[in-house]
Amino acid sequence: MTSFLGREAMNRATFASKLPIKKVRFMEALQALVLTSTQLRDMLTEAAKRGAALAIEDLRADLQQAPDDSTLQKLRGYLVDPASIANPCDYWAHSELIRRIQITARGRPKSIAWFMKFQRQTGLRECHTRLSPVFGRRREWMFTDIRLAWEAYYRKR
Repeated sequence: MTSFLGREAMNRATFASKLPIKKVRFMEALQALVLTSTQLRDMLTEAAKRGAALAIEDLRADLQQAPDDSTLQKLRGYLVDPASIANPCDYWAHSELIRRIQITARGRPKSIAWFMKFQRQTGLRECHTRLSPVFGRRREWMFTDIRLAWEAYYRKR
């Protein structure tokens, strides 16, 4: 004779054997990092210091760049995208920079003869110029005039 509890256990066992078996999937373990507010503040402060150091390093590199190189970069950018400079009439470039816009196959600036031909064919020679504040006798042209001449010269080609 089986007791009530024994029969109940047998009934459960037979009932359980008739149920479909489901695979139990466990959630994968995730790594977590718990920080106190002080630790988080210190971590963010250190990240900010590193970011500031990188920004200062970039600014120093820009300051060490020659003024002609930065003007040439601005001029090249302006020729590609005229909207990149708000007031191009405030920017001036001399003949050497214009010759360096596109370098030759040998990696040198275009020749003085090329520049004289460029001036003659595009009308840049008749445009308003100023004397260079750095070099004295060297003439400089506004970015707007250079762009118009550049587009006229390379549109013909």
